Amino acid sequence: MGKENVLIEEPITASEDFSYFTEQGIPSFYFSLGGADPDKFAKAKAAGTMLPSNHSPLFAPDVDPALHTGIAAEVAVLRNLLNSSVEELRKLVAEGSGSAQSAR
Repeated sequence: MGKENVLIEEPITASEDFSYFTEQGIPSFYFSLGGADPDKFAKAKAAGTMLPSNHSPLFAPDVDPALHTGIAAEVAVLRNLLNSSVEELRKLVAEGSGSAQSAR
């Protein structure tokens, strides 16, 4: 993946049920995974247009690399959490309360 492919974005007001979990104090992290064909993404960006999002009937991700990247990203996060001490996890939970970040 590489750090150059991970973006930290400003929090957004997505209309997902996800907020109900964080509202209850459950430590959470919301992944936003880009799945577009890199050529199509570059062309859309150059033209100042946006590709259809995941809620559009026209959404057409580049499935194989998107799934492999998403799985690799989630495994990396889980490995990091599983290799953390209880004290480190408590610190992460305390620091992350009420904040949201996206990675793609």
